[in-house]
Amino acid sequence: MKDYLLFMDVSGDIDRSYVEQGKVKLLPMEFVINGEVYTYTDDEQGMNAVQFYDFVQQKLPMSTTQISPAKWVEFFEPYAKAGQSVLCLCLSSGLSSSFNSACLATEELKEKYPDVDILVVDSLRATGIEGIICERMIENKDKGLTIKENHDDLLEFRNKTFACAYVDDLDALKRGGRISKTVAFVGGLLGIKPLIQFLPNGTLDMWGKQRGYKMSIHNMVQYYLGKADVDNSHTVYITHANDEAYANELAQEIKAVSPLAEIKIRLLSPIIGVHLGTSAMVLAFIGK
Repeated sequence: MKDYLLFMDVSGDIDRSYVEQGKVKLLPMEFVINGEVYTYTDDEQGMNAVQFYDFVQQKLPMSTTQISPAKWVEFFEPYAKAGQSVLCLCLSSGLSSSFNSACLATEELKEKYPDVDILVVDSLRATGIEGIICERMIENKDKGLTIKENHDDLLEFRNKTFACAYVDDLDALKRGGRISKTVAFVGGLLGIKPLIQFLPNGTLDMWGKQRGYKMSIHNMVQYYLGKADVDNSHTVYITHANDEAYANELAQEIKAVSPLAEIKIRLLSPIIGVHLGTSAMVLAFIGK
């Protein structure tokens, strides 16, 4: 089998052990806080996630930037030049244009390096659910799948993954264009908090609402029960906006209804945290 390298952008959240073992390389992304550009790498370089959520608590103006075609070329060309093929998992095209930029970059690189494969996968997902797809990508390579077989499998597997999220900060959703100013204002007055989910096309949709995080845990567990294979072993990611106690509480509830679930708790990627704000939490898992 022709060897190849695995990549994922840092909008996805994955167990750090995979990175430390060299199973996958993470590609940095940028975000803007109060007009200043920062880089997130998910390691000791750039701003770390804990620092980021300190800024979130201050409710400073925030936004994300796209990975341009030129930046994708900069990422991948050293590997292509060395004759190494690449398979990369990208943030949902329903949330960002970075995947489309990656496709343009691969076309340019293919012309310069025709003997090298550079394939990109639109995860149609983000955060822990993208991490689950990345784990599948790693497992596929370890099983001996070719780069094309791995790519094609991920396109099918992504449709079997689900995620729901509790969002406390309506202003963050408003800034990202996910809800209107009117909905944010009225929701804030009434103390109503949205629950959101990924749609098959990779966009987000509100699927429920309630008052307070206690009820959100109940509703997220119900969402999980409706879609997960609770009787068999599977990976569950819980990603949180620097509120580990909240995440642990949800993990306990998931473990109670699905004892064989392998639950992994992580800080929510700042690339997604920009849009979800304070006290957000995402539950990601494989469906039935």
